Amino acid sequence: MLTPPVFLLLTAVQFAVGALVSASCSSWTLLLWPAAIGPVLCAFFLSSGCNSDSDLDSELDDWKRATPGVLLIVFLLLAPALGFTYANWRFPRCSSLDLVQFAGKHVVLEATVDTVLPLKSKGQARFICKAESVRFKKTGVMAHRKCDGTTLLLLSRGSPFVGRLAKGCSFTGAGTVASVADLYKRGRGGYAAYLKRIGIGSLCYLDSGRNALTLRPPADGRTASSLAGKINERVESLRGRLIAAHIHNLGQKVGSLLTAMVLGEKAVGLDPELLTSFRNVGLSHVLAASGFNLTVVTLATHWACRAVSIPAIGTNCLSFAMMIVFVLFAGNSPSVVRASLMCALAIACSCSGRRVNIAGLLAATLLISVLVDPLSVADPGFQLSYAAVGGIIFVVSPLASYLEAVIQRRWLRWSLDCLFTVLVAQACVLPLQLFYFKQIGLLFLPANLLASLVVTPITVAGFGSSLVVLLCPFGTFFAPPFLWLAALLDFLAALPLNILVFVVASLSSCRWAVLTVAPVAVWHVIFYYLVFIWVSVALINRLKAMERKNCNALKAEEQII
Repeated sequence: MLTPPVFLLLTAVQFAVGALVSASCSSWTLLLWPAAIGPVLCAFFLSSGCNSDSDLDSELDDWKRATPGVLLIVFLLLAPALGFTYANWRFPRCSSLDLVQFAGKHVVLEATVDTVLPLKSKGQARFICKAESVRFKKTGVMAHRKCDGTTLLLLSRGSPFVGRLAKGCSFTGAGTVASVADLYKRGRGGYAAYLKRIGIGSLCYLDSGRNALTLRPPADGRTASSLAGKINERVESLRGRLIAAHIHNLGQKVGSLLTAMVLGEKAVGLDPELLTSFRNVGLSHVLAASGFNLTVVTLATHWACRAVSIPAIGTNCLSFAMMIVFVLFAGNSPSVVRASLMCALAIACSCSGRRVNIAGLLAATLLISVLVDPLSVADPGFQLSYAAVGGIIFVVSPLASYLEAVIQRRWLRWSLDCLFTVLVAQACVLPLQLFYFKQIGLLFLPANLLASLVVTPITVAGFGSSLVVLLCPFGTFFAPPFLWLAALLDFLAALPLNILVFVVASLSSCRWAVLTVAPVAVWHVIFYYLVFIWVSVALINRLKAMERKNCNALKAEEQII
């Protein structure tokens, strides 16, 4: 059934696909595929099933009379072109003086560190730097030229300069420049799209010699940090305090894992073997700051406020405040942005007294996300997040409604809900996983079923401990009670966390835990989703028909009695 929220979602998806084509290859000819598929899906939904709610049916009839089907099809036909044009207009372009013009050359770079990125469990140390000038060999003579742009400076983990480079530090370093476009050839297209999206056009690999880098004194009259920079520095300082507190209470391994589950894996380095084990069983999303964690935090705050009889306005304000705190410390990953927008819109609807339509929330969130940052659609995390949530909303919700009508035992109904949620979410992200990562964890079902039981208490206890540490008045008489409470919450979170680690390690040790496949083509992904949509709509219509049949039978029995 093509309801207004479904049509808005189709429009947002068509607009996002156009932006994805622009971010990936900038080819107008590829727009023919979404331009043809969108109207077909619109016609398919217009001709499919009917709703069991007579009042809703009358509203839909009025909407259809006011907006003819031809107009809807034409709108979906043009949406990809609009998304392509908008993303192409917003695409950050390098200036003629950008450092990327020296790609493939060995240069001596003068730059200033703008951001120190967290050191991961493996890989190189990374620094986002503002280029100022370069010296390079030209016809046997060292030439000097002004340059600009943002570059990603890469150092080996054992480099003696890792601990010496800090935010705002100016330096002169010798290294080799490479273009971000080279990452596509190495199979890291998603990371390349992310770097382009934040304005980085080049990479600089620092030489390994001890004289490869020289620190320079800061220039006189350097402008003070902006308000956003000061907030970011403060957040980084508080994030370091949280990480140190969790590690002090639980040890390096478990404390880092709890921090990763609450704040995301990018905030702290994890044990490489542990990280690989989670990925092998399909639980890598647990280690990321995901929308599920934000939803848990927001709902837990909402329930706690309702339990102590706080008015609706106060409950909404506290839920929004906790959401802001989580986003500040977890970062702006696609999943967190999606969940925060949906929560903010839901809170706004609650404050205004409007009924919340979850499909409409997802559609509005997708459209806002693409309008704010059209190149974010090229991020695999963005696509995985929306694909999984879309499947849960449009497939799992009707299944849950049908199970509620036919199954009386609550524990059985809840178990089937968990089972179908895991299966549908995995089915929705399967082609994207194979396309980007070329592998899938075969033991995702038992691993995710266990995670569905333990992630919620771990997240609540871990976030509560982090909040207590943030509020702790260090250096005062009142600090010990706060620290004891934080340690208690960490201990409570560690109990289910240790069980999860043990099960994940056991499942990952199986020889057949991971299936690696050949590269998947784009048209395979498109065909899979078209078939999935057709099967899902047919299944939902069948379930609704059976539900209506059961309701009519019950009404007939009541009339006979």
